[in-house]
Amino acid sequence: MKLIYRKSILLALAIMIMGVVSGLSSSSAWAASGKPIATYVSPEKIEFISYSKSWNQAKLKALYAELMKNLHGKELNYLGRVILSPEDVEGELGVANMSYSWMDDDLSEIVMDEPTEIILYGADSNKTVESMSSTLSHEYGHHFTYYWLIAKEHKLPSDSTTKWASIRGTRGYPVLFSEDTSLPEYSHYWDPGEIMADDYMALFGSPNAKLSMVNSLRSEDGKGFYGEIENESLPSAMTLASVRSYWLRLSGLKDPLPLVFKEPKLTKIQAVESEDGGIDHKLTYEAGSVNSTVAQRLRYSVYWTYEDDGEETFDYTELTTGKRSVTVTGGLPEAELTFTVYAYDPATKQYVYARPVVYDLSDSENPVKIEH
Repeated sequence: MKLIYRKSILLALAIMIMGVVSGLSSSSAWAASGKPIATYVSPEKIEFISYSKSWNQAKLKALYAELMKNLHGKELNYLGRVILSPEDVEGELGVANMSYSWMDDDLSEIVMDEPTEIILYGADSNKTVESMSSTLSHEYGHHFTYYWLIAKEHKLPSDSTTKWASIRGTRGYPVLFSEDTSLPEYSHYWDPGEIMADDYMALFGSPNAKLSMVNSLRSEDGKGFYGEIENESLPSAMTLASVRSYWLRLSGLKDPLPLVFKEPKLTKIQAVESEDGGIDHKLTYEAGSVNSTVAQRLRYSVYWTYEDDGEETFDYTELTTGKRSVTVTGGLPEAELTFTVYAYDPATKQYVYARPVVYDLSDSENPVKIEH
């Protein structure tokens, strides 16, 4: 299974301390040396620039329309441009370049001093708005979260004293609150800025961005519903009303969709006799919403990973509507399996997942939950 993670934001720090200033990092070499294939300037003066033959002006205009379907407010005015790059950068789908500065050690006067630049890679192969939607939403999520943290709390995502850090459920998890990505203990997976951007996509992303999650279930390298969400060890942001209201309060925006989800936790794995006398496994999980009407329309899938001859392997159940259990015909692999339950709401295009749990099925008749 191959997981492609978006690169951490390339922070172009303009640090005005003791007269030391470093400017915004430049775009890729192709931008400096090549002429754009197409350009489009939105009514807000956001530049959309294509260096890919797959993206003409009409497509750039459609990409702008897609951007506007992500929840946005005043921070949109500080987005400078969106670049479509033909480059295929290993391990990266996009990047958000930002510049901010401050005068005092306490960051009390921190400001964003240049418009944000978003670069979307792989534009020659990702030829449609839909194929770019989740990356655009994630990268805009970086812009959104940085802007409002700086504007209202005068802090960065790497600051452990943000209100977000106290309500996100990070206690007891190795979230690394640091701007220094060269630290040996640094992990993209536990970068608070990346977690915030994925939270934004899940909570406030466009319908296309959310639909791309369910489409990833059917892709060769997909990881199930939340193939677009990197860190599933933390509680889903969709289950945390306080996180949703926090960003809405900072930005002054209204809630587009009320929060109705909870973790669809896997509660039991039971060996049952199959019609041919063999063993099937029945997986039972909790409803993904306390609202019974919503719970009945949710479409559930259980996803599991395990090692097979030294290689990580995954499998999943087909989507089932409203049911609180599913039977795996022929049984599960006789191994240590990590399970994640996903629930998709077709009415609102929203998703929720339960944090992974591990079971030992080496004895297929007696599955045992492993506590960590």
